[in-house]
Amino acid sequence: MPGAIIAHIWWGICAVMRCDPYLRCALALMVGFVAAAAVFSLWPGFDLWVSGLFFRQDGGFWLAQLQVLEQLRHFIWGLSLLAVAMSVLGVVLLGAGRTLWGLTRRGWLFVLLLYVVGPGLIVNAILKSHWGRARPAMVQDFGGPSRFTMALSPTDQCDANCSFVSGEGAAATALALVAWLLMPRVAAVFGAGAARVIFSAALGICSAGIGLRVMTGRHFLSDTVFAVLIVLTVALVLHVWLLRPARAACSARLVKETDRGGC
Repeated sequence: MPGAIIAHIWWGICAVMRCDPYLRCALALMVGFVAAAAVFSLWPGFDLWVSGLFFRQDGGFWLAQLQVLEQLRHFIWGLSLLAVAMSVLGVVLLGAGRTLWGLTRRGWLFVLLLYVVGPGLIVNAILKSHWGRARPAMVQDFGGPSRFTMALSPTDQCDANCSFVSGEGAAATALALVAWLLMPRVAAVFGAGAARVIFSAALGICSAGIGLRVMTGRHFLSDTVFAVLIVLTVALVLHVWLLRPARAACSARLVKETDRGGC
């Protein structure tokens, strides 16, 4: 009897996980946070090693001096500002049933809150302003005056606009999510193949922007990893709240899967 009960519970869990993609995403994010916390806590020197790959004794973080990379950084930042501006217009101007670039008012509210809550509130107002972690270019290991500290250890090595977590990394992650949200509209206008190419390009640009924060000595790898995870978590919560589709079909499938007793 206990074995049958445990098996039934397990089958139910499997059915729920297959039925509800939000639960799968939540589980993936939990695994991501635990894995990142373990790696950067057990091997804090990994941050220094990665940053050291882009540091020269005679030139510091030399990639920071390349104008083309600085222009790419401003381009990505400009796209984020455009996304925020469009979200404000969408929230303020759209009425019921109307769309802007394929998104309803709730879709643009998702975009606006994603930037406000993720990069704005959690990343910049809370973590970067109070965590106190010095940037790579500021630590003693790379010629600076400050002491290196682990990602998950609040400290006093920086007064403001500190390293943990990456604000621009968070904004680039939000921008990639906006591109993903707009893909159905892009596919309707240009075709599915073109939409995949455009999204791949957008994802590549955003990933490059995140990587540049590490390569130019502005952030440690852990700063960017946790920034991505935080914004993805905010996006999941907002998507459940604002954009989650009807659950009737999923509920019917869940009952069928559980009654069948298969995983």
